[in-house]
Amino acid sequence: MNTPRGPVESPTDMFEVFYIDYGNQEAVAYSQLRPVDPSVSAAPGLAQLCSLAYIKIPNLEEDFGQEAAEYLSELTLNSGKEFRAKVEEKDTSGGKVKGQGTGTILAVTLVAVDAEISVNAAMLQVILLLLLILTLCAFKVHHIHRGKII
Repeated sequence: MNTPRGPVESPTDMFEVFYIDYGNQEAVAYSQLRPVDPSVSAAPGLAQLCSLAYIKIPNLEEDFGQEAAEYLSELTLNSGKEFRAKVEEKDTSGGKVKGQGTGTILAVTLVAVDAEISVNAAMLQVILLLLLILTLCAFKVHHIHRGKII
């Protein structure tokens, strides 16, 4: 049987299913759910929860969250490159991460096989550039008074 596996939870007849072998989730109608063979359900999931080590990327709902997600997607999913992840830390608190399942979260440095810098470093460069631009804009606004630079 080659069926995606995952835990389900729902207050309606649609269920949020997290696919433990792929790491994605989707809403699935009750009529599409099937029991999993016990021999298959006994095996641990293949997907691992990960976050980029040493940087905090805003959530989609936060300022610049959408832009950060798009840039991360450009660097990874849309690049066509192969990546290696170096595990820097393990968070074993085991809490549920919304939309990402439960379990240990691995903080990783993600590097394309043929890249000079890590995805982490590229994201940090953009974050620092945005902070510099915002600081300069705030400085300029602060120093303009009645249409004159003071």
